[in-house]
Amino acid sequence: MKTIKKPMLMAIGLAILTLSCEQQKKEHQPEPTPEVEKVVKAPEGIISLADADSLYVDYSDRRANNIAKIESQNQDDGKPFVPTRFVSFDIDSLKQYIAYVEHEAKKGGAKTDSLRIYFGNYGKRNKKYLRRNTVFIVPAAEVNGDYGGIFIAADGKAQLIRDWIKKYQNNGQQDEQKSKAALLPNFSPTPNFYNGGSLILNYGSGGPPPKTDF
Repeated sequence: MKTIKKPMLMAIGLAILTLSCEQQKKEHQPEPTPEVEKVVKAPEGIISLADADSLYVDYSDRRANNIAKIESQNQDDGKPFVPTRFVSFDIDSLKQYIAYVEHEAKKGGAKTDSLRIYFGNYGKRNKKYLRRNTVFIVPAAEVNGDYGGIFIAADGKAQLIRDWIKKYQNNGQQDEQKSKAALLPNFSPTPNFYNGGSLILNYGSGGPPPKTDF
């Protein structure tokens, strides 16, 4: 057997020492701390399934059935009218809407702290949702010491919708076109960012669905 040269012995020894050190590091390395799931508290107002079912049944008995009887008389095809039972907005759209409302209100000098959900009806104006009930969402905030639903006026400032209504109604029919141009919030689905506009959300998807939850 040939004699192993000294440099080769040193290289082998260094390799063994390096592997040993790496093994010790692994053995003494602390285990990664598992991520702690954030606890989200339930908001006030959560109701039970039984309470929700009672609300649904009472609405059927006291509202929906009467709506069906009245509207069925106006059906051109003779089919029974099935009342709308819910309006649905997807969660991502609502998150975007809330962020947009807060941003626009802040730019306009107000802080939105609540959303009002109004009931409405499309009547004959919207052929797609002919005579169907709906809801629209109005952000509310304090403006000039008063509180209510807001929109962004042409000057970029947050204003109360009720003040716009008063001004619009007081102008009368003679100045109707002028009032619309100067005071009417833009109620289109894509608000006008430069000339002020509405912050009101509508056009969610609604039922009667194929299958109801209750």
